[in-house]
Amino acid sequence: MKLISVELTELLPSIPPPTCGEQWVLLLLRGRPLGMLHTGPGGCTPRELARVTLEQHGWAIARHVAAYSMSVGADAVRSPISIDDLAKLSGACREETDARAAITVAVCTRNRADQLPDCLHALLALDYPAELLDILVVDNAPADDSTRDVVDRYPRLRYICEPRPGLDWARNRAILESRADIIAYTDDDVSVDRHWLRAVESAFRQEPQAMCVTGLVVPDAIDTDAQALFERYGGFGRGFERGLFRVDVEGGHSAMRRFGGTGRFGTGANMAFRREVFDGIGAFDPALDVGTPANGGGDLDMFFRVLRSGHALVYEPAALVRHRHRRDYPSLKTQITNNGIGFYAYLVRTARAYPDERRAVIALGVWWLWWWNARRLFASFVRTGRIPRDLIVAELKGSFTGLRRYAAARRRAADVLRQYGTPQPADGAKP
Repeated sequence: MKLISVELTELLPSIPPPTCGEQWVLLLLRGRPLGMLHTGPGGCTPRELARVTLEQHGWAIARHVAAYSMSVGADAVRSPISIDDLAKLSGACREETDARAAITVAVCTRNRADQLPDCLHALLALDYPAELLDILVVDNAPADDSTRDVVDRYPRLRYICEPRPGLDWARNRAILESRADIIAYTDDDVSVDRHWLRAVESAFRQEPQAMCVTGLVVPDAIDTDAQALFERYGGFGRGFERGLFRVDVEGGHSAMRRFGGTGRFGTGANMAFRREVFDGIGAFDPALDVGTPANGGGDLDMFFRVLRSGHALVYEPAALVRHRHRRDYPSLKTQITNNGIGFYAYLVRTARAYPDERRAVIALGVWWLWWWNARRLFASFVRTGRIPRDLIVAELKGSFTGLRRYAAARRRAADVLRQYGTPQPADGAKP
């Protein structure tokens, strides 16, 4: 059951009945995500869709129209929006279409050749000038040549093999191989929206101080209980409101105290950086994320380091990607466990790297154990059904495990470095 997208400036469709549960509908206004609707078992007609859309998202529509300088009086803005007003949106909304910056898109993958084509097809359909677009597939410690064989079918793509196992090693390889000033990362289980890069580039252009842009991640499909459960548990989506975040480091403010829970900004499946930022704050920590004992945290750590260095971070929901969630419950449970491990490994890493932030790190770690884990666990005995208790317990156990994993991950990263040496660009040039 694919997530249905509805563009509000076009003729509204009928929403078919879902095969099970409820149908999810992503609302778009000129390609910009506006919100999510959930229709019942009977679906809905175009007029019913318009009515529910305006009831639930009328003010969001009004804000977007105002942002595009629609000429309306104050009284009109306060008046209820009617269904007929939807017909006026197409002429009222304008959008920037010029792209100026060259971007390297990095897809870091490992032994997933069977699902890689969906990701690559979406990248090749991007609405972005070909002369400004460089698509790089980083094959991380592959077991065979299957990924290379897939990439060889697409002449526009570049293939790089990174033999050092670990997602952050692959991300760092992309930095070395990049041919652009902006590097946008995505995963092999993601399909990007065709306007994804335009939104990323526009955010960087509008916010010159921003060194990182993250975006909205929605489910590609909700056709199993595990996929729906992941969304109820928290998912990857971080809302439909644009946000600009920065820490006054020179003023003595603590980045950890304000923004230590950097998962609020998004995920590694949808993040972009100005290449120059890595010269100042360093590359990704190879002791973190998938393929290491830490199992995650590499993206969280980099978001924190960007803010800790005084740079700005932008969350731009128009930079939209669709993620293929785990389809079965055991895979979901493993993912939730790894979320706990990765988050607390990131906290341990931060405490080691920034001694002045340690008190704030401990405070966040204790608060998170209570607010996110223990509190929900206690609530599950009172109100059952929404989140299975064993998922909450799995993340709680993972959190305690993560406190011990970063030290082991550092030793593993050191062993890998001794075995393979310092990474060098494929063309032999100095990094």
